[in-house]
Amino acid sequence: MEDDIFLQLSSLLDGSSSASSHGSGGSSSPYGAEDSTMFTQDNMLVPDVKPKHSTTGRKNIVIIDDDFSTLDLMKIYLQRDYDVEIFDNPKNAIFFLNGTVPDLIFIDCYLNIMSTKRVLEIIKTYKELADTAIVYLAEPSEQAAIENKLPENVVDIISRPIKRADLQRILDTYIKDDTPEDENK
Repeated sequence: MEDDIFLQLSSLLDGSSSASSHGSGGSSSPYGAEDSTMFTQDNMLVPDVKPKHSTTGRKNIVIIDDDFSTLDLMKIYLQRDYDVEIFDNPKNAIFFLNGTVPDLIFIDCYLNIMSTKRVLEIIKTYKELADTAIVYLAEPSEQAAIENKLPENVVDIISRPIKRADLQRILDTYIKDDTPEDENK
């Protein structure tokens, strides 16, 4: 019995059980692991549902970062005025984006679980997200290396640690207020 559990856990970690979990539609782990086993890093399935804009009347911001202090700080800065969704796992963020079109996405320029490049490729497949601004979160040393080669759907970079003034500049630049013309669309 213990050997069976060990084999199941080790196969989840090395991805060898991906064939048995593709059809389940969700996490097949009986242990409630937060990371879905329905896909691996290289063959993530792109969901079919079309994202929709928020119906709460507030602007929606998504933050994808594996640094918990950045996630917490940004949520504190933003939650009073915006609906904020934070994700330390980019796979969970992708499934959230499958159902919701945010007004702004912040993403770490170097993610650990899945490459940022792959996350941006998947986001790009959603035509509903084509007009959503994406901003990189980067350390100052990383910023210098990536400034001149931003992917086409990344519009800006904000340095860590996040300063309230830098965050406000990004918000003022990329979150548009609804006008009567927008409501008629």
